[in-house]
Amino acid sequence: MKKNIIALITAMALLLGSTSCESFLEEDNKVGQTADLVYNTSSGMQGLVASCYSFARGWYGKEAALGLSETGTDLFYHGYDNKQKSLNTYNISAVSLDGNTSDNATLDHYWELFYSAVDACNVALKYLPGNTVISESTRSQLLGEVQFLRAFYYWHMVNIWGPVPYNSEPFSQVVTTAVRVPEEVIYSNILADLDASISNFANYKTKADGRANYWAARALKARVLLYAASWLGKNSLTTNTAYSGKDLYALAKDEADAVIGSQQFSFYDNYADTWTMTNEDITKNKEAIWGVNYSYDLKTNVNVIPKRYRTNSSGDQMDYNSLITRTGYSRGGNAMILMFVSMWNNGASDLGNNGKESFVRVLGESTSYVTNIKTGAKVNVAAHYSPYGRGFTRYLPSVYLWKLFDKYRETDQRTDATLLEAYTVAPGLEGSSTKYPNIQDTAIYYCPVDANSPEGIARQAWAKDRYRIQFMSNGDIPVYTSMDPSVALPTEVAKATSDVYGDNRYNSYKIGGWCSYPGIKKFLDDVYDPTYPTHDISSRDAVVLRLAEMYLIKAECELAGGSPGNALTTINELRAKRAIAGKNNAIAGPVTLETILDERAIELCGEQQRWFDLKRTRTLVSRVKAYNAQGKANVSDIHYYRPIPQAQLDAVTNKDEFLQNQGYN
Repeated sequence: MKKNIIALITAMALLLGSTSCESFLEEDNKVGQTADLVYNTSSGMQGLVASCYSFARGWYGKEAALGLSETGTDLFYHGYDNKQKSLNTYNISAVSLDGNTSDNATLDHYWELFYSAVDACNVALKYLPGNTVISESTRSQLLGEVQFLRAFYYWHMVNIWGPVPYNSEPFSQVVTTAVRVPEEVIYSNILADLDASISNFANYKTKADGRANYWAARALKARVLLYAASWLGKNSLTTNTAYSGKDLYALAKDEADAVIGSQQFSFYDNYADTWTMTNEDITKNKEAIWGVNYSYDLKTNVNVIPKRYRTNSSGDQMDYNSLITRTGYSRGGNAMILMFVSMWNNGASDLGNNGKESFVRVLGESTSYVTNIKTGAKVNVAAHYSPYGRGFTRYLPSVYLWKLFDKYRETDQRTDATLLEAYTVAPGLEGSSTKYPNIQDTAIYYCPVDANSPEGIARQAWAKDRYRIQFMSNGDIPVYTSMDPSVALPTEVAKATSDVYGDNRYNSYKIGGWCSYPGIKKFLDDVYDPTYPTHDISSRDAVVLRLAEMYLIKAECELAGGSPGNALTTINELRAKRAIAGKNNAIAGPVTLETILDERAIELCGEQQRWFDLKRTRTLVSRVKAYNAQGKANVSDIHYYRPIPQAQLDAVTNKDEFLQNQGYN
């Protein structure tokens, strides 16, 4: 008989152990000691709570989770080397692919990871009340953290799969049956946890050490209430009597207002400062409410997620898929630096010494010095190129998203701070290009116009001999096949241009739109660190909740409550904070749901929320058909839920009751 994936043994939590003095989130195994002994010590309890946090590092800042939260939406296409294309094309199945990394939705691993996280939380909630060593205030704080985290993990599960089993107690024996609980019940339980968390956090309202706190719980509550209202209905909750008959939109607005009015969080005058590595620490970032902490030391086990509870035939704990762990279990960190950058570093033989040196990968096996072909000078390019990361060609912005940013380019800081529309050569390499003899600072420029327009023709003429220019559509190297968002696809082989230049410099797949495109730069490591020059993973903290989202939640609730004028005022309050100095960044009404989704796209793109936004607003199918030609042919109403992993279906014995989501085989 196979073990149920969700059947976790309490003793396994001992593998997660206690903290050392080095960091709150560092774990120290205590294998061989009984739970009663370990968890009645201060270090044992702190370690258990730390283990509850550790699972979040398997989702935030990780490639596999980005696929489940941003792919298959209106904002991003999959690039050439995307490892989860089936999520974007909606060729998704329940098959559990385990270690496969060629095209894996990783749903089976996330099912296991989230239930492992919940079980760790349940163990902590079991032992915290009986710990006689810690103080009452510490107990309240830790209870608040664990209640927050259990709500946090269930929020992900109910939004991915819909009805799922709800476990409120730790497992002490193998269970082979499971019951899928209605979404309304799960949301009610999530809110009960958050209310208990808020109560326990009454005296813990400051950010510290990557821990949750009072304001994080209220911010998450605002999000949960909005999701429940928009997906289930504003008066949908009945199981939790505190919410029975209540207008969830109004309650979500109240929570968002409370966070906004707390004066604990504020905006940077310069939006780019929200994302610079000098402000990446979530405990110091002015706008961050809460997030997932990654240590500067990438080799510390603070950054590494726990191994699977599931064991192999030898009894050894198995590894999670490398799309989740990224660099395995010897080191860890945030992989977002890799996800939105195109193939700038070895894209083609058209820049700087035929592309062999000036766009060098700054890796251990590569030189960081480039020879200027005109002067013969050796130029150290490491500090200039390393912050670009490595061109993994995973995600490129849709025509809709690029046009949306371009629409507000003259007034809104977020366009320039978010879009990576140009790559530049390192100082000292001016003129050092065989194909662009007049090259200065710009090497590649992505131009958001039709190359056949008068503006496009003029820009193409100017770029000749100066830099590579790639237009949104048309021209020698178009990024997309069309300017129409409903049919545009990334180009796969760039157009040969022998008729113009007498050679085929642009007929490489590497500079087609699926490999060479404007990127998203807010996750890049903009501060060069010689200690970690390869930039295949980052110490950047992952911001999960921030102040701007509270404004967006408030505006959406005002719209749903029949006050579009108030919604417009709230949106324009946020837009004023994002305005270029001296510019009027306000928009005019009427405000609709499309207005809200546009604003959420500009503000939150890439932050692992978009698929959930389109799902809960029931706009997923219509917006994919309108803005994502890679997914439009297959997307349908069945895709508002992800398939239950086949491994889970195989594990349960009550197969007639535990059914797959509709539409999946």
